[in-house]
Amino acid sequence: MLYPLIAYLTAGALFYFQQDRLIFPAPTTSTKKTPADLGLAFEDLRISVNARDYLHAWWVPAATPSEKVILAFHGNGYVLEDMVWEEAAKLHGIGANLMLVDYRGYGSSTRISPNEMTVDEDAEATLKYMLHQRGIPVANVFVLGRSIGTGPAAFLAVSNSGLGGLILESPFSSIDDAAASFWYFRIYPARLILHTHFDNLSRISSVLAPLLIVSGTADSLTPLWMAERLFAQAHQPKQIYLVPSAGHEDLLSMGGDALTQVLRRFVHGVR
Repeated sequence: MLYPLIAYLTAGALFYFQQDRLIFPAPTTSTKKTPADLGLAFEDLRISVNARDYLHAWWVPAATPSEKVILAFHGNGYVLEDMVWEEAAKLHGIGANLMLVDYRGYGSSTRISPNEMTVDEDAEATLKYMLHQRGIPVANVFVLGRSIGTGPAAFLAVSNSGLGGLILESPFSSIDDAAASFWYFRIYPARLILHTHFDNLSRISSVLAPLLIVSGTADSLTPLWMAERLFAQAHQPKQIYLVPSAGHEDLLSMGGDALTQVLRRFVHGVR
């Protein structure tokens, strides 16, 4: 009986002290691609977060002049350079300017150990840069979050009224719910152990911006019920778009041109 208890406590301690690395497994290597590899003009940016830290970001102008901007926050297992061939290409097809950003701890941004607080700070610093240094009206900003990126995206939508819209792709209701979907986390009191929560379900009822939720019907990491709960809790105007048979990793490829059209109509026709 003693050995199982020791194993349980040891694994629990590992879960508690290493959870930031589990939730934010920033890759140590990546491709060296840029939007230029797609033939796209872009600005390579460093956005200050504080006196010490900065974010690496790309500003990618629309193919034809547009007032709309999509501020995109990526998932937890890749960096800006990994977005080029699929995400950046598809987002550019929407016809809006793009602001793509790496969290601190990722890519060429300042090396720290990310957590919920730092990622939210990164999101706020990027939006502040766009509003104050680039002079973009808040009503022209559409915040998009993918997977873990739905956390900072929802945070911005709550704390900044007047956004053009909020787009949540493969969203989770909370990190607590996502952890509980794995049996080996269910044996621990996850809500007590976790210090990163990204409680999108609690936040969504405070979001007044137009909302678009995109989810794959076969997503096992952030299951469809999470998207449906968020949608049910959200205010109008709201839309939900389901990609049949799409999982967590292949949402964009399975969504194809039909998904691009849904995003384009939301960004350009929401007002």
